[in-house]
Parts: sequence; structure tokens; C-alpha cells
Amino acid sequence: MSASTLISEETPYISPMATVKSCRRIMDANKLAHLPVVTEGREYVGVVSAKELQDAESPNALVESVVVDKPSVAPSHDVYGILALMSQNHYSVLPVVDDSNKYLGCITQTTLIDRLAEMTCANDPGGVLEIDTDYRNYSPATIANVAEYNSMKVMAMLSQPHGAHGVKSVLKLNGHDTTSIVQGLERNGYNVRQVRGGDTKYTDMLEERYDALLRYINA
Repeated sequence: MSASTLISEETPYISPMATVKSCRRIMDANKLAHLPVVTEGREYVGVVSAKELQDAESPNALVESVVVDKPSVAPSHDVYGILALMSQNHYSVLPVVDDSNKYLGCITQTTLIDRLAEMTCANDPGGVLEIDTDYRNYSPATIANVAEYNSMKVMAMLSQPHGAHGVKSVLKLNGHDTTSIVQGLERNGYNVRQVRGGDTKYTDMLEERYDALLRYINA
């Protein structure tokens, strides 16, 4: 999944010759913390933030005078790099720009979350397991084999470090009856901490597990 597939066509942008006052009005109306600054010829200038607008000397100052950052990604940039950039810098939008500095659109929080939900099958039917094990025992192949042995498939798996030497994973399965899979995982040295059969719970868990990575949502 590349940046070009994550572009939101509905997000507005503003001219560098617009006033700070008009920029604030657009940001407030669209509930945005950042706004791309783009010329009439679609040349990318940068991103203006609500804080920079607040610190402007005058509401009649030009937007170009308060732009201090120029984040962007190429159309081919991968989703993991996009996540890292937005999380580390607390960007609520991330412009996509081609080699000639032409503005193609931008990636927003909402678009990114929607795509992550698609990637992890968050809205598809199926059960959810939360498991953990020692790092040396952790094997995605073993987890998938246990599921397939019991006539199911792991549709998505989110993993993260757990404690000093462990790994915690959240599995999304393509079925609800997880009893035999739980038993198989336990026989292979996995602790099953939670079992959830409801579909909406997985979306909540997705947001919880990636809260640190997606801190910019509430920025």
C-alpha cells in the first residue's frame, strides 16, 4: 500500500497568499490541525499548523509568512514510513508530492485509519484472540498452522514486544468458534489472554494497540 492509494481528495488546501484569518476559518470549518499550502499552479509550499497561525503577528498576515515546515512523501512511499512520519511529528495531514514538487493531495488521519482497518480485516466477521509467548517461541508460521489445522485462517496479526523477552499478538480469524485453536496454541507454548467473538471489538483493540503509533489522532 503506497501513498498514492491513501490520498484524500476531500481535504482542502490554501494559497500562500491567503490571510491567516481565512486560513483559520477553513481549518475550523474542517476541524483540521494542519493545512497544506499550495499555489494556483499546484506547487507545494508547505504545511501550516494551528499553532503557527495562533502565533502570527496579525490575522491579516499572509499564510506564506507563517509556514515553517514542509513535510511530504512521494506517491510510492510505503504505509509504514507514512505511519512513522505522522506519529513522530504529530502531523494530522501529510502531503503527497511528485518529483517536480507538484501537489497531488494529502493523507489524513481518517483515511489512514480506514486503510489500516482494511489491512487488518477489522470490519470483517470473525473471532479475535490476544496471545503472548516468549520471544524465542514466537513463530507466525506456527500460529497460522494451528489455525489452518483447525480449519481456520489468520486474516491479520498485530504483534508488539511484551515485557523484557516476550511478544504479544492480536489475531483476527475468519471464524468465531476459536475453542480448538485456543487449545492448539496453548499446547505450543502460547498464553491466550483474551478471546473475543464480536466483530466491533477488534476495531477497538486495533486502536488500543496502535495508540502509541497514532498519537497524532488527538493532537
